[in-house]
Amino acid sequence: MRFLGFSLVVLLLVGCAPQPGIGEKERREWGLQPIISGFAPDRGEGGKYKLRERVFFSFTLSQPGYVTLVTMDSDGTTVVLERNVQLPAGRHTFPLATDRNAQGQAAYLVVPPLGPSRFRLLYTNVPATNRELFRGKLSNDEFNRHTQAYLSGATVRDVAETWMEAVQ
Repeated sequence: MRFLGFSLVVLLLVGCAPQPGIGEKERREWGLQPIISGFAPDRGEGGKYKLRERVFFSFTLSQPGYVTLVTMDSDGTTVVLERNVQLPAGRHTFPLATDRNAQGQAAYLVVPPLGPSRFRLLYTNVPATNRELFRGKLSNDEFNRHTQAYLSGATVRDVAETWMEAVQ
């Protein structure tokens, strides 16, 4: 019984901890509209990838616009992978086949640190102009503030979030 009581307290504390991601509260406060659907890595949300493996992200847009893909690693390091990519309505996969690196391939490779990484896909009906956002290490609250500031210039906006895990 003592173990059950302790487990219940732990579960309650975990349930009270701030949860990363986009909840209904943020959707209302940020004025998000349901434009993005089906955003996930190619192995599904929470998929495990070894270091140096390729990862692709698929999603559907219900209307044309501009999308930005941002990642936040387990250590808080935030990087913009794609910025203001103009896309038509329909199904898409990042990286786009037209994106090429020095080896002539369109690929995102999994790199350290190990652990979960969050990915946010930001939709706006106009190109976002603030290029100073999403740099360096951010807390979850800072990540949310940067997201809100990024979306602020658009009248139509949406955000979808997914995650994957880097393993050895």
